[in-house]
Amino acid sequence: MADKSVGEDVVWFADYHFPPPPPPSTSSSRKTIKKNPFKTLKGADLLGERELTRRFIHAVNEHKLAPGLKMSYCGDRPDPSACDDDGQKPDAAFYRMAVAPSDDKPHWGDQLIACEFKVAKSSGAIQDPFEDVPNTVDGVVPSASEHRKKNRGQIITYAELLFAVQQRIAVFTLLVLGRQCRFIRWDRSGLVVTRSFDYYKKWKFFVDVLWRISQSSEKQLGLDPTAHRLFPGDPDYRLMTEAAKSSTSDFDHKERYLRDNEVPQGSFVFSYVRKAFEDSVKDARWPRYRVEVPGGKQTRSFLIGKPRFCAKGLAGRGTRGYVALECGTGRFVWLKDAWRAHYLLVDREGDILERLNAAKVLRVPTLVCHGDIQDQVTYTPQRWEEKNPTPRSFPADSNPAAPSSSGSQGGPSSSSSQKRKRGANDDGDDVPPPKGIHRPSFRSDCPLRRHKHYRLVVEEVALLLSDFQFGRQLVSIVRDCVVAHYQAYDKLSLLHRDVSGGNVLIYPRISKMQDGRYRIVFTGLLADWEMAKSIDVTDPRQPERTGTWQYMSAALLSRNDKPVEVSDELESFFYVMLYHAVRYLRSACAANTIANYLDEFFDQYGWDDGRYVCGNKKLATIMSGCFHVVDTTTLKFDSHMDSVLAVLLSWFKAHHTVWRYEVDLEEKAAQPAHDSSTPRSPISTAADLVVPISDFDEAGLPPSVEVADMFTPTRIDGPSEADRKTALLASTHGPMVSALGAAERRLGWPTDDKVGDRIPATWRPDRRYDQGSTNVSALGTSNKNPGGSLPLSLALQRPPKTPPPRSPPPAGPSTSFARM
Repeated sequence: MADKSVGEDVVWFADYHFPPPPPPSTSSSRKTIKKNPFKTLKGADLLGERELTRRFIHAVNEHKLAPGLKMSYCGDRPDPSACDDDGQKPDAAFYRMAVAPSDDKPHWGDQLIACEFKVAKSSGAIQDPFEDVPNTVDGVVPSASEHRKKNRGQIITYAELLFAVQQRIAVFTLLVLGRQCRFIRWDRSGLVVTRSFDYYKKWKFFVDVLWRISQSSEKQLGLDPTAHRLFPGDPDYRLMTEAAKSSTSDFDHKERYLRDNEVPQGSFVFSYVRKAFEDSVKDARWPRYRVEVPGGKQTRSFLIGKPRFCAKGLAGRGTRGYVALECGTGRFVWLKDAWRAHYLLVDREGDILERLNAAKVLRVPTLVCHGDIQDQVTYTPQRWEEKNPTPRSFPADSNPAAPSSSGSQGGPSSSSSQKRKRGANDDGDDVPPPKGIHRPSFRSDCPLRRHKHYRLVVEEVALLLSDFQFGRQLVSIVRDCVVAHYQAYDKLSLLHRDVSGGNVLIYPRISKMQDGRYRIVFTGLLADWEMAKSIDVTDPRQPERTGTWQYMSAALLSRNDKPVEVSDELESFFYVMLYHAVRYLRSACAANTIANYLDEFFDQYGWDDGRYVCGNKKLATIMSGCFHVVDTTTLKFDSHMDSVLAVLLSWFKAHHTVWRYEVDLEEKAAQPAHDSSTPRSPISTAADLVVPISDFDEAGLPPSVEVADMFTPTRIDGPSEADRKTALLASTHGPMVSALGAAERRLGWPTDDKVGDRIPATWRPDRRYDQGSTNVSALGTSNKNPGGSLPLSLALQRPPKTPPPRSPPPAGPSTSFARM
């Protein structure tokens, strides 16, 4: 998180975030402190951590330095695993007096300000996660020392958990280091950290700040005013408890034909939805809320408990997904709370869904309501830009080339947002750039991304793709989502741009069949359209490329400047199906072999010329057209899944071959001395080779093209005509829809081929870094959380100059829409 921090003077920090209350409050509750309340901490640099913590807490509470608040020790026992499965034990925290704990547990749902204590030195090593650097813009930077980085990571995880459990705009931390201390403010863009000061010497200033904190409103302390905390005596709290109880009208969602007496006559709730809501409220330690969501001219309210999905990482969109109870109607809906990218040309997801629904695009979520939450934007980028002013001219590093048809959004993953003094919608471009030169709506030199708080509600509460029941059903669900993608592209010229395992979902529907019978059918639902972009928009909308690393095409992972095309999205659908087939279907490979294969294919990545690129296993597969698991072992399911994956892989192999050849020609032509021969037409414009969908047979291939022909080695002088024809099959939706539909209709699919999770619970990825192969690992996150956000270390760092074993890939983290 080294480039996500802003250093600050502590006096400026306190005056801005904890300003003195209005005059009537100044004398009413303030106790005059005449002597140093921290006199027992004069030798704090020599104390152990526990004694330091004990004396500090005693001084604050004994002298009532924060009236109305209580500082409680919470470092002995963690909260229950349902609240915090990592069992974290912060040293102390400030609480409202009415909810202050006395059991030495953290009570994460009640904390106002987290407190962490460290000795000044341990075994001679300084423990401060930050360093003060005089005569610099910030005056403080994150320390590069390994053990100090570890301490910084510890307080980051505390802030991350507070964001997950509570409804927060920001989190404040008091960091005490012997006789020094710092204040930290965290938001979804990064952190602002003060320079350290000696609270023993400057006790009057510190006492004043603590008093101001006690007088601050909940919003000033980082709590979201549109989220109203519920307690056991509240009517809405009781309403949630009652709604969680099962009902005789609840309906089993298993795919099957329904008997006449099973067909529901009125409204009903699928049993998995009720169970999910029950799970969200059964843990008493997890707070319940009534949250507000804009709904046109009125504000609508929804009741939520524990999120069904919570994105990992502190900086970023911080997406949380809830099975929510709508106030007034009593129906269950899916509520998504996130900090969306806040840039001029970036559409809100609800606006995109509204267009999709109006165009009657199938298999996408149905919008209920959505909107930005008041003026809640991340503050850290604003402060960075204030401290790093730039002349009112076009930024020199934002590549003012015209036209910007490449759509370049290359760059490492990060997250931020901006709140400008000139207004929330002002992008700061007061002086227009010279004619013909594009100016992006963001500071390209700012390492922090702008985010704005946003909520979205849709009707469908969906199942994860991993809940598919057998292989044929997996093919059908993916096909449904490819159809949704096609319709969005055909009707609205939209590309999804984040096809992943977390966004291809299952939604059970009761359908009337041609024979008049009713059947529960598992249909696909393509969700999370927040990154969608019209093909007509070629300018970069935000500072970096976004997507989910594990499912991005080999071409996108190989070149940051490549625009997203239909072929890239179809390749992502292919990887989604491959991942879930390998992980959950019966195959000839052993469990540990499967786990290692998934790690190598989806999580590992290469390092080339200072940037992250496609991993060796994925690249070798797409170039060879073969699923080599290990050594001479190939992937084999002994079902129709083998043929459908092999056919699709042959298409993407041919497409990658042609694409790579065209790129090489372009690069060669750009060199001073180059071959003057005319390059072949790009595959995307070779309309004369397009094969009509009607010409496809049951295998999904044109009658004139045999599968064997697609494995013909590429000629030295370029791709063969067969390669070019086959590549076209991966360029448009029709062939893939036909191929998946034909595969689904084939007889002989087994119904017992799903055997559960093939990744052993005890398996851990090998985290060695091979300097020779330049292939490194991305922590194996997709294996345990396919399609979810990358972990904290991936979301908060930029690529280093040399690739360490645990560094992030460049793609931004994905978000799940509905994780059941």
